[in-house]
Amino acid sequence: MPRPIVSIVRVGREGNIAGAVREAVRLTGGFGKTIAKGDAVLIKPNAKNTTAPGLGVNTDARIVEAVSDLVLECGASRVVIADGAAFPSGNWDTMAAFEASGIARLAHRKNTELYDLNAAEPVIIDIQDGLVLKTFRTGKIVLDSDVIINIPVLKTHAETLVTLCLKNLALGIAQKWEKKNLHKAGLHESIVDIYANVRTHFNVVDGIVGLEGDGPNLPRGKTKTIGIVLAGDQGLAVDAVSCRIMGIEPREVTHLRMAAERGLGTIDLDQIEVVGEPIERVAKPFERPTSQNP
Repeated sequence: MPRPIVSIVRVGREGNIAGAVREAVRLTGGFGKTIAKGDAVLIKPNAKNTTAPGLGVNTDARIVEAVSDLVLECGASRVVIADGAAFPSGNWDTMAAFEASGIARLAHRKNTELYDLNAAEPVIIDIQDGLVLKTFRTGKIVLDSDVIINIPVLKTHAETLVTLCLKNLALGIAQKWEKKNLHKAGLHESIVDIYANVRTHFNVVDGIVGLEGDGPNLPRGKTKTIGIVLAGDQGLAVDAVSCRIMGIEPREVTHLRMAAERGLGTIDLDQIEVVGEPIERVAKPFERPTSQNP
């Protein structure tokens, strides 16, 4: 079985974010092997609250736009940008988060659909062999999509040490009160259960500006400029590389270790092909949360 490929591309001084995204995707083999003509594609950014752009809380709208353009060039018949804002920081108001982040404006320009997964038509997924979950409630649009592209931000998290591909998927697509249920059931275990049953097809990490310390929100978290984009089709491998850039050993993150132990991918850097920039050239150790990783 081929090793997973994770690309790292710097955003140059000229700030060509679209170019960096295109290069990061190209280095992993491109979307051509992921998206077929006529596919319905769901793009899942992090639009958790109404924090202003450029502060490391929400996904940069320019990355979402670049991904949208690539998807349309592959002949997708439908492109949906979907998320479910957090509570209390986002008051479950996803459309307000889309507006504040600039994602709503780009969707209007591109004639792309926006979906609030907190309020979308629901569907119950039966969780197979779950650690803590038997069912999971999300928006029906998630299952109706042929391809899911995940676009998290490079961030630390006070409860889970990091919030990257796996967590951005699990908590973001959970509907409203289901988000609270996941915390009660066991956050790390719930993330693994959802990732095992709702797999993303590709991941692009916004490492232009991240968040360190007691993230995932301001003011407890602190904005940190990194200036990179990462990409890869295996979320666990992308998270492992992202952790190393942040100065964190992937096995320290409970849900990443659990996911690897359940055979959902690898977090062993010796088994991952890193292309583009080497990790050591872009690594910027992040300030860790003050709380202990459970």
